[in-house]
Amino acid sequence: MSTFTRRPQRGFTLIECLVASAVLAIGLIALLRVQPELRAHAETARQRSEAVRLAQQDLEGLRGFTSLEGHAAIASHAYTQEPDDLGSPRYALERRVDAARPGVWTVDVRVAWTDRRGEDQQVTLSTVIAAHEPALAAQRLLPR
Repeated sequence: MSTFTRRPQRGFTLIECLVASAVLAIGLIALLRVQPELRAHAETARQRSEAVRLAQQDLEGLRGFTSLEGHAAIASHAYTQEPDDLGSPRYALERRVDAARPGVWTVDVRVAWTDRRGEDQQVTLSTVIAAHEPALAAQRLLPR
């Protein structure tokens, strides 16, 4: 009677290696196809954050008046910011001011640009600015 003893297997078979290589190759190809799309979205997000910064800067400049005569500077206005050497686009900033009530202005700042794909993008920020003497602004906080 002969007894057959099995030796423990060592290593991988050729088929297992081929399947693992195929799965790895498919995953890498998918990653390489998604990577340019991720870069484009990151670039658009960077441009959008720059547009929001420009709009906020314009609004904060309006809020920085020191007397009621400073309200003469609160008017509709449009200008463009030229591209820099780092590849940023040309931003077109447009401020629209409406007198909602006497002494109250609603201000909309719209920043528009064209991204690298040629698609038009825009960001709009809105706020309300009241016409009261800035030196007396803290008076409202005092108890009566």
